[in-house]
Amino acid sequence: MVFDEIMSETWLGTIPAIQAIILIIGCWFYMSGGRSGKWKRRFIGSFICATALWVGLLLMGLFNPLSLLAYPLLIWGFCMGYGAEIPLTKVIKRLNIVLAVSSTGLLMCLILGGNAWVILPLQLLIAGGSIWLGVKNPLQAAPEEFFVCLLLTECLIMYPAVRAIF
Repeated sequence: MVFDEIMSETWLGTIPAIQAIILIIGCWFYMSGGRSGKWKRRFIGSFICATALWVGLLLMGLFNPLSLLAYPLLIWGFCMGYGAEIPLTKVIKRLNIVLAVSSTGLLMCLILGGNAWVILPLQLLIAGGSIWLGVKNPLQAAPEEFFVCLLLTECLIMYPAVRAIF
């Protein structure tokens, strides 16, 4: 039986919507742990963001136990410090966070293979936008932290879909 016969287009489009809702909740916890209660950002926010990925993989029938490594990779990225007075230092610190969080995308590429590799450069580019937000600080702190998390993690929910469709 062909994959398209198993899943309707509506269901295939609903899966990323479900993932996005979960991811938004994870970003809220990231923001919530921004000033105090860093454990919310590091452990709850990262777990919920990883859950958004896992739900997509499960619903697409692509879950692999190695995908559980996304959680510690996100913890690693969410634990990194990003504050600095010197702009170049701030950029370097935030670049390290982008690379750490984007390692989850590399993990997905290694697990899923195929066209999942198409998403990784996009993930790096979009996550790089979090550097701009963090250095320029154009928003108030709380919404900025929400959007930083969203920029860092939003491409994660694409990996199950791109592998399943192509």
